[in-house]
Amino acid sequence: MVAQAAAASGGRVRSLTQEDRDCEQCFAQDGMIHDLTAVGVQIVDSKCSASYGQIVNYLEKAKDLTGIAFVCEPDFKVSLNPVPRRVLPLDLSECKGGNSVLGTNDPKSSCQSNLEVIRIGAAWAAARAAKQKLKDIVLAISDTGVDMTHPDLVNQFWRDPVDGSIGHNFLTKTSDVTDDNGHGTHCAGNAAAQTNNSLGIAGVANANGGSPNVKLMILKFLDAGGSGDTSNALSALNYAVEHGATVSSHSYGAYYASQVFENAFKNAAAANHVAVVAAGNDASTLDQVPMYPCSFAVDIPSMLCIAASTSATKDIKLAYFSNAGTVTKIAAPGLDINSTYPGGYASLRGTSMSTPTVAGAAALVATLGLEGQEITDAIVQSRTAGIPNKFNLTHIGELDALNAVHVALGQPTSPPRTSKHPGRVRGF
Repeated sequence: MVAQAAAASGGRVRSLTQEDRDCEQCFAQDGMIHDLTAVGVQIVDSKCSASYGQIVNYLEKAKDLTGIAFVCEPDFKVSLNPVPRRVLPLDLSECKGGNSVLGTNDPKSSCQSNLEVIRIGAAWAAARAAKQKLKDIVLAISDTGVDMTHPDLVNQFWRDPVDGSIGHNFLTKTSDVTDDNGHGTHCAGNAAAQTNNSLGIAGVANANGGSPNVKLMILKFLDAGGSGDTSNALSALNYAVEHGATVSSHSYGAYYASQVFENAFKNAAAANHVAVVAAGNDASTLDQVPMYPCSFAVDIPSMLCIAASTSATKDIKLAYFSNAGTVTKIAAPGLDINSTYPGGYASLRGTSMSTPTVAGAAALVATLGLEGQEITDAIVQSRTAGIPNKFNLTHIGELDALNAVHVALGQPTSPPRTSKHPGRVRGF
């Protein structure tokens, strides 16, 4: 790899300065270099005498001798981009009796109109009716962790065949992925909470309810405040690809355009991994104010950048807070989404909620045998007609899980729904 090759070439680098020697000593120390082979990245721990600038200068000198092209960047922060609003615990008295549209007996699913919007109940039925065995799929949630004992999630976790862990904590370097924020637990439940277990809510991904084909891999790299380092985000992506996750959900972002970050997602895509990422909640056009990793989707065809729509079953439009742009082809409900939360259930809003919805649908499609770009194509090609939005973008359609399953099975799709009031929406 780059850092090791540079250090090995030290004897051939002419006119070594003291700074160069400091770099060589840095590279030679145990644990200073971390290879993220699956995504083609190396992390250099510069907590030694060599600074970031010195390391860049040294690698530039060694580049011609090693024959290795590289991009070297500092570690920077990514974070959640929440819509300002308090977390609303769900009132049990308001949600009871299951959902006849979805065909679920989960009592809180009666308050999940967002799942009715995407026609997930019919999608499950169509997947079950297919004359093929559904594949087992791993869906990674890269976020703040999860409530590891939540009754609506405890049966949904992937298990590492070596150590039995359900993922990894990149902050503590342990397998304890306990959620100290709540955001990750909400995303996990939205994507794949246990369905038809007469408890709580329904998740998107599993057509077979109590016998899930989609299992959740939990990757914690965001802290209690919702902030994390790019190095840990990359480590989480590498873990997902390395351990066989087909789809990953990323409800975080930054305004810094990292070439290393983009290259990592490109390498993941080359391995047939589908990354589903949030567009952000600044009510901005991404064509003028890019948000990353979402805006990388311009150059990564299999990446899905997700906008948020309203959650009502009629008059669907882009949510007032959602970012959108040329790169956002898909929207999914993101307004007042009911899902799992540490110790119970809660309602949140944001593209953070829309993203695991689409990730869950992508995982459902993957159970039908699709891979990589095929998964993305099924999701995008099956979207509804353009939904109203203040950006005058006509290409953004609502997620339609039923049509996505039809596309995956090579079946005719039902006519796409058309919004009642097409065109520009004012007063967001």
